Amino acid sequence: MSGLETSSTGSAATAAWTMRRVVSLVLRLAITLTIIGYLGTRVQWREFAIRLQQSDVTLLGLACLLLGAACLLGGLRWWLLLRVQDIALPLKAVVAITFIGQFFNAYLLGSVGGDAVKAVYLWRLAPHQKTHATLSIIMDRTLGLFVLLCFALATLPWHLPALAANDSTRSVVYGLAGTFAAMVLAGAALLLVPFSHVPAPLRKLWLKVPLRRILEMLIGGFRQHKRAPRLTAGAFFCSVLIYLIVFFAGLHLGHAIGLRMTYLQVVMILSVVICVISLPISIGGHGVREGAFVLLFAAFGVITVDPHTGAGYEVAVLYSLLFFALLLVWGLVGGVVYIFFRADPGLSAQAAKPPSTQ
Repeated sequence: MSGLETSSTGSAATAAWTMRRVVSLVLRLAITLTIIGYLGTRVQWREFAIRLQQSDVTLLGLACLLLGAACLLGGLRWWLLLRVQDIALPLKAVVAITFIGQFFNAYLLGSVGGDAVKAVYLWRLAPHQKTHATLSIIMDRTLGLFVLLCFALATLPWHLPALAANDSTRSVVYGLAGTFAAMVLAGAALLLVPFSHVPAPLRKLWLKVPLRRILEMLIGGFRQHKRAPRLTAGAFFCSVLIYLIVFFAGLHLGHAIGLRMTYLQVVMILSVVICVISLPISIGGHGVREGAFVLLFAAFGVITVDPHTGAGYEVAVLYSLLFFALLLVWGLVGGVVYIFFRADPGLSAQAAKPPSTQ
């Protein structure tokens, strides 16, 4: 009977998880369609088409190349984080899987899809290090988010008057500061506080957490960063360089469609937008991305919006769609890599070997 009860409990848990996923998807789809529908009624599409036709193709091409360079550096960052976890794969293989992940990010309409595909490749190449392989993907995303928050907060003093002008942008400031503080505190606690120093009530509560052993392995993998400071610093430096390049791409994209933007404005705007669309609010960030650009461009005076007719939305929406389109280009490159890339069994043997130096 106990086996039947266990099976029944497992089926119920699976059904509940599936239902939650369905409800979440329906809500995100509703949010996406609502925002897109609203913006669609506000945008002056004739003006949108004129702006698109007048775009500077050379600057758009330069922005696209810069985003490609950022993708390459993303592969290098992930390779360094894998080495922290003693997973030694060739750099070219990691870069290839990074571009494959970009393909699924772009065309499955969500970053989780690309991360899941990257995890599948890693589990195949490092079958005995699945937990640490997964942690490298989590750290890759978390480090990128942390560096974005650092950029946003570093440029905040120059933009505080504009952001404090209304309630929506003021909430952005509070959200940035709160998220940054939470990440710093959580990271410091996980990295520095031994389990033996955790208060007894929390330890008892911890013993009741489902999948506790997997979480302990993830925390142990996170603490390996203390033993690999040079690799961690290298990954952090890669993140900084990645976003400096992305911001330059965003600046050229703005100039291509006639926007007068400063580099510091682009840093703040893109930092906030990328952080916002990383949250599971809408499908693939669509709608939310366009709305965030409209809000922030207006707050910084990059565009002037007529609150009655919506005139002025066109350029912000065009910027958002072009930014996504340039990422689609590198998603197509990742699709080509996906067709030809083979997870060579020889790579698995290399993954099992710890790096020679840290």
